[in-house]
Amino acid sequence: MKKIKVIAIELQAAEKYVENLKFFFGDLFHVEGISLKNNNITEKVDGDLIVVSNQVIYHYVRSLIPEDSEVVYLDFSFYKSNIEILKNIPIGTRVLLVDYKEYTAISLAAFLNEYGIRKIHLLPYAPEIEFGNISDIDIAITPGLVNLVPNDIKKVYDIGYRKIDVSSITTIASKLGVPSVYLDKKIIKYSDVLVHKNHGMTDILKSLKKDQIHINAILESIDDGIIITDKNNSIIHCSRHICNLLKMKDCNYKFNQTALEPICSELLKMSPVENKFISIDKLEKNLIVTKRSLNVLPGTENSIIIVKDAEKIQNMEIGIRKKLAKKGYLAKYSFKDIIYRSEKMHKTIERAKKISMVDTTTLIIGDTGTGKELMAHSIHNNSIRKNNPFLAINCAALTDNLLESELFGYEEGAFTGAKKGGKKGLFELAHNGTLFLDELSSISQLMQVKLLRVLQEKEVMRIGGTNIIPINVRIIAATNVILEELIEKGRFRKDLYYRINNFTIELPQLKDRKEDIPIIIDSIFSQHNCKKKISTELMSFLINYEWPGNIRELRNCIEYMILMGENILTLDDLPSYMRYVLPNNCNDKKEILPALFDDEKEIVSKILEIISIRSMGRRNLYKMLIEMGYDITEYKLRKIINYLRKQNIISVGKGRSGIRPMA
Repeated sequence: MKKIKVIAIELQAAEKYVENLKFFFGDLFHVEGISLKNNNITEKVDGDLIVVSNQVIYHYVRSLIPEDSEVVYLDFSFYKSNIEILKNIPIGTRVLLVDYKEYTAISLAAFLNEYGIRKIHLLPYAPEIEFGNISDIDIAITPGLVNLVPNDIKKVYDIGYRKIDVSSITTIASKLGVPSVYLDKKIIKYSDVLVHKNHGMTDILKSLKKDQIHINAILESIDDGIIITDKNNSIIHCSRHICNLLKMKDCNYKFNQTALEPICSELLKMSPVENKFISIDKLEKNLIVTKRSLNVLPGTENSIIIVKDAEKIQNMEIGIRKKLAKKGYLAKYSFKDIIYRSEKMHKTIERAKKISMVDTTTLIIGDTGTGKELMAHSIHNNSIRKNNPFLAINCAALTDNLLESELFGYEEGAFTGAKKGGKKGLFELAHNGTLFLDELSSISQLMQVKLLRVLQEKEVMRIGGTNIIPINVRIIAATNVILEELIEKGRFRKDLYYRINNFTIELPQLKDRKEDIPIIIDSIFSQHNCKKKISTELMSFLINYEWPGNIRELRNCIEYMILMGENILTLDDLPSYMRYVLPNNCNDKKEILPALFDDEKEIVSKILEIISIRSMGRRNLYKMLIEMGYDITEYKLRKIINYLRKQNIISVGKGRSGIRPMA
């Protein structure tokens, strides 16, 4: 441990200076005092820093100080309350100023004068001075040396022993390499009770106190542990929370050096890093650590280390996800939930993973039933937004007005039936998260314009509102049609297309990844805890079937056979609408469509494909077939529907039940 040696003339003075210095440095250095009057010094003074009480006595002690030793000469101050009381002495009063030496008494007189004690006559006095008659003097002032005051004095103002001034404390700290952050609190406490002849220093200390209070309030309000290190990776400051985090009982500078640094040696020596996982075996603690350069002043090489409790973060994440799940704002699936074996799907997944890490609008292209929403969930859960909301909406399921109110929200009274207090739209609810827009191609030109503005400006306005609401939302859009064709027909805007088409993911049809079909079937069996077996003929059919409804149709088919079939599933267990496509060598059933022309048979195939995905009314089915380019009239469609119903291939329900395949 380094040594500080204090040299003074009087023993009491040396003891008081040692007491002052121990307040600041006692837990870091050994502090010892030497009195020239009481010690017969013949050898060199041994110390890393020599503190001399006055420049005048250096002439007497310089031969005792090693040449390579650092020397500091002290400036002094006094308790503010003891100096203030001197202002009660009547103006013009002759006052004896008693000190142990003439030069110290003169120095004290100058100090008091500079502080403002100017309206009384100060008469320096010391035992060595031949002062003459003092019978007309009733009052004396002395810095703790009451024993030197003449007996005839009636009133003595003892202003206490000299205190080392703050400027000398900071000089000593600088010489010994003690960080200022370690001293700030002590200096503020110490200087509060002292007088400062330098008004600039007073202002600095007031500012320092105010700043320190703010800094302490900020640091103590942060639940993370904060460590500040110097260029040598030594700790110069730490917050109370780091001690709690690392199970330490104390947080003083000495304890940091002896206890914290060995525990966190890896942490202190690491290069700048963001959110790195660190495990400290000694404490059985897992931490998340961020280390950054903190070069506040030129030439400084400090670092700040922010330490978070990994378990606490995990618990917070679980809590957030529970809240989001309760509201339904949570992505349920990830890439590991996608069942595949094929190389084509592998490449698609790898591309999707890369795109997921790019925080930008994404377009998923794929036929109905290929798993576009599952992919959207997975992209969100693999992105930087994974802990934030995920919301989805099917644009084709709502009218323009309903879609607008769902996306943008509305203010109270915006329209008849508007909810009291208004309602947040999906863009607001998805703030900092992801919004999935399924079947984007179905939205109107007007809605396309509004969506484009949101993507460009990143702000929305509720229906009936006047306030602009900034949002930060990632859009994942999906479509099952070729948007370029819609652009050519004037049904989709080019500018919106170019805005969403930068990062696209094309999902292959199930018929193009046939090697995935067996493992998808196994997965469905496992989900239903089904022990049934599939015949070779049936498995061959399932693999070679076109699957116009893709995975959704496959799942519906398998679930139907699980419920309706025997222990060994065969071709006879297929849903009836699928049996007409069975090849001749698979069964002995005769052709069931002999009464239809070839072009009508093609339309039948498309109708069965459409209704295998979802049931549909005749008028909507007719519109869809026209949009797809089929040459059909309402009369021809009615004829085909009646024929398929008589063949027990479809059922025709009333109202919303519509046309659906027979089981």
